[in-house]
Amino acid sequence: MKTSITKGLLLAALLATTTASFAENSTMNMNTTQAAPAGLQQLIDRHFAIWNNPDAVERSKGFADVYTADFFVADYDGLSAGVERVNAAINKVQSQHPGFIFTPAPVEWNHGIARVTWGYGPKDNPYRVRGEDVFTVSHGRLASARVFLSK
Repeated sequence: MKTSITKGLLLAALLATTTASFAENSTMNMNTTQAAPAGLQQLIDRHFAIWNNPDAVERSKGFADVYTADFFVADYDGLSAGVERVNAAINKVQSQHPGFIFTPAPVEWNHGIARVTWGYGPKDNPYRVRGEDVFTVSHGRLASARVFLSK
């Protein structure tokens, strides 16, 4: 019985130490920050310039500098991957709302994920629609965009 009590106390002490160590490490990780990649804001600005450009041919010329080859956009209409499908998605958005443009806020960065809130509307009401895009970045280019609309 003495051995069982000793083993139980030893196990309790081990668990308490592990829990304290885990809590300390978790707190330390929550307080650390990671700097955004150099040029991230410019990359995001080029992304929105593409989405605001009404000329599909001109838009597609900028894709290789902004997006990875397997870039995709996930929105409420589904998933659009590759130059042709993303360009078609942009055409659809623009045709549904002639004269509207995206007005993005500055990019925010949090450990590998970029987020941009934006307004979308005509020049006299640029925040008629509000939303946000969440991006992944790979090798200096945007790898994905997930679109959320504020309703």
